[in-house]
Amino acid sequence: AETCWLLFFLTSGDDAIVQFLCSTESTGGKEIISSIVTRLAISADATIQRFDNTASTFGAARESAAYKASLSCIPCCRLLRNIAIASSGKFVPSILCAETNTRPNDNPLSCSVEHSLAKLLPLGFSGAGNEPSTIASEAASTAGACLFDAGLSLPHPSTNASRTLLPALVQAMVHPLSKFDFRREVTWAIWNAVNVPEDLFRNEDGTWRQDVNRGDVLMIQKDLLVELLKANPNETIRVLTASLSSVDSDAAQASLLLINAILRKLGSDAKISGQIGRLTILFEEAGLVEALNIICDLDTEEGEMAEMAAELIDEFFDEREDDGDEDDFMAHAGVSDGQFQFQAPTVEGIPKGGFNFGDPSPMFHQQQHQQIQSPMGRGRGRGQVVPAWMQRQQEL
Repeated sequence: AETCWLLFFLTSGDDAIVQFLCSTESTGGKEIISSIVTRLAISADATIQRFDNTASTFGAARESAAYKASLSCIPCCRLLRNIAIASSGKFVPSILCAETNTRPNDNPLSCSVEHSLAKLLPLGFSGAGNEPSTIASEAASTAGACLFDAGLSLPHPSTNASRTLLPALVQAMVHPLSKFDFRREVTWAIWNAVNVPEDLFRNEDGTWRQDVNRGDVLMIQKDLLVELLKANPNETIRVLTASLSSVDSDAAQASLLLINAILRKLGSDAKISGQIGRLTILFEEAGLVEALNIICDLDTEEGEMAEMAAELIDEFFDEREDDGDEDDFMAHAGVSDGQFQFQAPTVEGIPKGGFNFGDPSPMFHQQQHQQIQSPMGRGRGRGQVVPAWMQRQQEL
């Protein structure tokens, strides 16, 4: 564990050291990466075994080999994350395709990085306390780093790893026992998996890559988004919408990016769980429109989140808001004798000719008639108000 921690601190924010450690030309980087992946696989199994122990045996377990092996779990995750994000993801294929030095009877697939991380994710909703949730958060963050270029055509390693990691991440995101910090890391990891950055289509000099088919990549991205919603679309949409109201802007941003991608890439209609479901209706029922309006109201500087929220409202929900009963309260034009006649709206419950509030006394009619027929005419305003000087002349 101490060696993993040391390597983690050395590689933090320093691509040159990662390049030196993992480059096959200098140090045999494949062997180093394979050793770290193997250590993570052993540590993941030990960690799960450790937290499966009952409280009565926990004290004895602290001295066991499984407990000591589990201590390498967090530094291994962080070290692999440093390697994955270094040099624009240059070493991600090496991580995902690493050959593990495990026992002869072990299945190599079960010892791969994606399987080790998938094993650790359920610790985040195990309800066993803060420590397993922290370990699961580290696993989610490392998974996101390894999936940043998922979407390239198979057999691309990240796209292949998403088959294992994406369902596990979605389960972790929607589980009711998942803690806030853990769910935030999971949401960002999912975004890394389904997002296809423009850099994937370009070479270092800015030219378009000839080995990447843009249409295939966009189709794979759409498949990943469908996979995101396939298991439980209602719950997934509810969790994403609820995260928009979070005081943590980092968590809200990840959810907003996912919602934006879902609506724009899948459209208003999508085939989910074997049936055609209208995504806009599902999002409306989850309260998305209200959440987007709140983002626009709170962001007084009109930042990127507010702009994205406003565009979603305008493009996907504005027409649905306008399609109310407003037409029932607007005057309609008709044609009579060759001229347009505007008719007052018909409101249910109001009798023809209007309400009759009773016949007041004859004196009232007489006073009202005298007031209307006043020789001084109408004064200022819309009523029968007369200027003071005109009133004085009338009295004289």
